[in-house]
Amino acid sequence: MVVTRSFQNQLPPSGDTDKIWEYIKTGVDRILNNPGENLGNNAYINLYTAVYNFCTSLKNSSGGVYYTATDATHSAHGSPFGKHLYDLLKQNVTGYMNSVAERSQAYTGDDLLSFYNQEWTKYGDSAKITHNIFAYLNRHWIQREQDEGNNVCDVSTLMYQLWRDQFFMSIRSTLLDSVFNLMTRIRNGQVADINLVKSVADSFVSLGNDDSGIASRRMEVYEKYFLEPFIKSSVDYYREEADRLLQEGSTIDYIIRVSSRLQEEDDRVELYLHESSLKDFKDALNKVLVTRQKEKIYSEFEPLLDARDSLNLKRLYSLVARTGKGSALDPLREIFSSYVKKAGLDAIKQVSGSEDTGGAIAKEARLFVTAILGVHDRFAGLLHDAFDEDTGFSKSLDNACKEFINTNSMCPEGEARAPQMLAHYCDTLLKKGSANVRKAGAEGASDEDSLEAQLSQAICVFRYIKAVDVFQKFYSQHLSRRLVNEQSVSSYGEEMMISKLKEISGVDFTSKLTRMFTDMTLSKEMSEEFKEKCRDSHFAIPFDFDMKVLHTVSWPLKAPDTKLMLPSQLSSVCGRFTNYYQNKHNGRKLNWLWQYSKAEIKMFFPKATGPAAKTGYIFSVTTFQLAILMLFNDESGPGTGYDSPNGPTLSMEQIFQATGLDNDSIKSELEIFCKARVLVSSNNKINAESKFTLNGGYKSKHLRVNLAVAKKVEQKREATDTMRAVDIDRMYAIQAAIVRIMKTRKQLTHRQLVEDTISMIKLFQASISDIKKGIDTLIDKEYLERSEGNRDVYNYLA
Repeated sequence: MVVTRSFQNQLPPSGDTDKIWEYIKTGVDRILNNPGENLGNNAYINLYTAVYNFCTSLKNSSGGVYYTATDATHSAHGSPFGKHLYDLLKQNVTGYMNSVAERSQAYTGDDLLSFYNQEWTKYGDSAKITHNIFAYLNRHWIQREQDEGNNVCDVSTLMYQLWRDQFFMSIRSTLLDSVFNLMTRIRNGQVADINLVKSVADSFVSLGNDDSGIASRRMEVYEKYFLEPFIKSSVDYYREEADRLLQEGSTIDYIIRVSSRLQEEDDRVELYLHESSLKDFKDALNKVLVTRQKEKIYSEFEPLLDARDSLNLKRLYSLVARTGKGSALDPLREIFSSYVKKAGLDAIKQVSGSEDTGGAIAKEARLFVTAILGVHDRFAGLLHDAFDEDTGFSKSLDNACKEFINTNSMCPEGEARAPQMLAHYCDTLLKKGSANVRKAGAEGASDEDSLEAQLSQAICVFRYIKAVDVFQKFYSQHLSRRLVNEQSVSSYGEEMMISKLKEISGVDFTSKLTRMFTDMTLSKEMSEEFKEKCRDSHFAIPFDFDMKVLHTVSWPLKAPDTKLMLPSQLSSVCGRFTNYYQNKHNGRKLNWLWQYSKAEIKMFFPKATGPAAKTGYIFSVTTFQLAILMLFNDESGPGTGYDSPNGPTLSMEQIFQATGLDNDSIKSELEIFCKARVLVSSNNKINAESKFTLNGGYKSKHLRVNLAVAKKVEQKREATDTMRAVDIDRMYAIQAAIVRIMKTRKQLTHRQLVEDTISMIKLFQASISDIKKGIDTLIDKEYLERSEGNRDVYNYLA
């Protein structure tokens, strides 16, 4: 305590630099040895003043008289005592560092690390206090030296340089060996204090200033003397462990162990390495543990896909992704794409030609889409669970799905069956009577939620369809049937599906579909208005009558191929409506589409028993069937009378004369009647000589029977006609695209025109042969011409 009081109070005279230095040295020694002890304000001020006095003193070389500078030519900036004080401080701190180095010789291992960290902490506090005390020297003499380009650093940097040069460089090898040994013990599962490593690493960062104090080289000591040896030591350790793991266990065991090891290192490295070096360290470990063994790791990918082992797939993916998410993952993405494609083809092959379908397109479509969804959902789950929604794997999944969905055992290349079956599947979902198909959604979900879930699945498949124009055509056809026959399961479902299609393909894709709903609304209003007009004119409609007026442009329905002579009861009502409509819309023409119309007729059979004897049977029939059945009514028949108790017997010719239908249509409908045993034919095989009688003993378990069933022949013909319409629309689309391109470009080579046309058309993949046909057609129509100088160049004709 006596020394402290003397040190605080006895400031030497301002002119005596030797005594001033002794005073400063005593203070600096105390700070170096006990930086944590409170120096006190008086002592701090005295030391600061002593530094000031030393720097501003001038010595008369002849008389030995000391005095303070007052002349600007002998300012403190030019005083030789600034450099002298700087050198004395450097010499004094060097002596202290040598003593620290000597004391360190007594320590090794963790004890050396503890000693180093303790001394470093103490020295850091000392450097901060000393730097502040020598602030005057920093601001004047040192600043001027630096301005003049001399290699002089401030006091704080000087002290760290002395630590580095006098102490650190002498023990760095032993110090690093202690760090490496400690890390080895931690990696081997032993308990050790990792904070010792952090403190050492932090000191290396602080020692990184070079002699000029340039900030860009601040990490030089840390990187050269700590990071590089530490990375090398870690790489050597893990190289040896990797080789041992592969010798002792399987590649899967290696993947599991390495994943755990790298995670441990990731967690630890954040605790002791500088943030700027984390990437270099991790890259080095990735190289020795992953890249070095990548072929063996890749070889396990497909077996893990076979085993559906999402956990180990995630480990494998994470390991490879550490080496770079670009080219490193590409081999896995290729394997994944091929695997998904094969799984999809196999799944569809299993249901192809299944006996469960019975040849029905609806069942076949359901099995087809269900197989696709099973494969897609499986690998989409892996994409989420194992591959972290990786965009490259997502693209591989999409490409594979496009391949196996559009070309497979059920969809031969070039036939565009996939969009047809998807349209059939959607029709099954949205049509009444298909509740057994709508099974999607969570348990206990409402019908609307279940329907929405399954429609979303259908849209998932739609995203992979290449010929979306084919889907559009068939979906439009099915929608028209559902609306005309009032078979939609709900307007909510229909609107939701169109909304989903619009979201993906745009307004143009769904504009006609939307117009269909508008027509249905207007038709309902028109029907009510017509009935009101009939009531006002005292015309009684003898049956429930509902009509739908549809715009030809929006609806994929065609005029009937055969004429029809309506029964008188129908003819009067239809004629009245035709007059009403033409008066309301002058200039418009109505075409009655009888083949799409439906009716219900109640029939009584002479030998019927039970409830049917009283109530009769209600048959749902087409208009063609209605016209034929009405002929067997004694009031509206062709006048043959009753030839038997079962009613009149009619020949093919009589039916033809009475209905006006062509022979194919009559034969088709009569086959349905005979198969259902509503009529009895005189021949087993219906021909021109056959005669037909009502089956008086007709029986059915149901009082309501649907005879308006779809015919396979008609379905095939309709599909063929639809595809023919698609081909025509495609040619128009190709020609329109060519005209738009040439109108803008005026002149193009054949190759460029083909490429631009393919790029412009989005609904389908335009073939080169079709584009050539379109070009030839437009040349014939004088939209284009070949250039006279070059036949491979086309000119646009305005």
